[in-house]
Amino acid sequence: MTEPDLTRTDPRWDAFAGGPFPILLDGRLVTGNAGTGDMVAPHDRRVVGQYSIPDTAQLQAAVTSARRAVDGGEWSTCTGADRGRLLRRLGELVEQHADELAFLEAVDGGKPISGVHDNDLAVSLEALDYFAGRASYQQGTAIDTGDPLVQHRSRWEPVGVVLEILPWNGPLWTGVQRLAAILAGGNAALLKPAELASASFLRFAQLVAEAGFPAGAVQVLPGKGSVVGQALVAHPGVDLVSLTGGIETGTRILAQTAQQVKRTVLELGGKNPSLVFADADLDAAVMWTAIGGFAGTGQVCACASRVLVQRPAYEEFLQRFVAFAESFVVGDPLDPASQLGPVNGAAQWEKIWQYVETGKAESKLLTGGTSYTDPGRSAGWYIPPTVFADVDPACPVAVDEIFGPVVALTPFDDEAEAIALANDTRYGLTAGVFTSDVATAGRVSDALAAGQVFVNQWFGTGGVAIASQGYKTSGLGGAGMEKYLHHKNVFTRLA
Repeated sequence: MTEPDLTRTDPRWDAFAGGPFPILLDGRLVTGNAGTGDMVAPHDRRVVGQYSIPDTAQLQAAVTSARRAVDGGEWSTCTGADRGRLLRRLGELVEQHADELAFLEAVDGGKPISGVHDNDLAVSLEALDYFAGRASYQQGTAIDTGDPLVQHRSRWEPVGVVLEILPWNGPLWTGVQRLAAILAGGNAALLKPAELASASFLRFAQLVAEAGFPAGAVQVLPGKGSVVGQALVAHPGVDLVSLTGGIETGTRILAQTAQQVKRTVLELGGKNPSLVFADADLDAAVMWTAIGGFAGTGQVCACASRVLVQRPAYEEFLQRFVAFAESFVVGDPLDPASQLGPVNGAAQWEKIWQYVETGKAESKLLTGGTSYTDPGRSAGWYIPPTVFADVDPACPVAVDEIFGPVVALTPFDDEAEAIALANDTRYGLTAGVFTSDVATAGRVSDALAAGQVFVNQWFGTGGVAIASQGYKTSGLGGAGMEKYLHHKNVFTRLA
């Protein structure tokens, strides 16, 4: 396992050394007036940099700037083609600085650098390219009104000023994807990165400034959610609030926006089931479910954290799944060979260990569940891939979103039981079905209460163009670019 570069001789460390990362306000990169926050590397818990925090006056100025941008400012007069050109220019800058962005995400967020290149940056570039095209194409409809003298057409229009509150587990790709959709629709964006893992997105904000967007089109304002986020959520100049995060935070925001009847979009958590039937290709089922369960060190809302296996295949699946879990290379995020890194932050690390201890008391521990003792990993927030078998569906390990590298396995007898177990959750984000029978796949997919269902795979391509919203408490308010738009119907009397 490669040790971290503690001497900071790699020139990419210079991004942290130039003082606090600035905020992006009214088209300019400026210092926040409310002090700084620390950036802590999950690999060794060291402070590696700082970011500026805006004060109340700067938050007010940001909203004023955004309002001016959409209420008659230069940004409001940009055509879809203009917006597309700016997004493509931003994509070029991201591609030019890809290695630097990946480095920042690996150090500050603990994500293996190879995975950042292969996934996070790939999704970011795909989103910028896709929404650059969508900026010039807003599909409308026309219906027969029943009156030959009345013509109908529908159109999509920007909501106005959008506040996007970003998660810490995918700050770069989530932020880029959301921003691209917001701007393609003609809105102005206020982005609030998470307190944890903000370095890559704050560097991206510098690229936004370089790309030449009109003043007010984009503001990037880091800081505590309870201070910066809450002030922006409550501001009457914000037209829409969008959050990617946990249920608790989403509930608080919903209560706050309800007082203003403010449009709100929530993408929340998941406790996602993977259903493995006895006739499935077990090699494929094991591989995809393990990737789904441990991707991002389990810190992905769409992870396959519950695995339901039909009894005839249960024991064999356990053996293969454990072997696959133990094969993951867990180590320094800057090591290109690392497949899993540390979890992001002390609070998350402690919470996961509490669930592990609960699992040990109530289920059968198959692998993981103990701390690393080697010098490279014991200094950081590392947790090994942990697998529990024979998990009671009522056990907290099977019920709660742990958001870590912990997977719970439970056997089932027949299709009806599998569906009942899978849907017995307050979440409904994703689900998976593994079977060689097309009819089974169709029936079960239709019966699962989830916004995305993966059949004989986990995760999938096309997520940027094919947006999904979770069921139950996993989602609210729409998905894709349209969640940032108003739908208008126009009726015209011709004579």
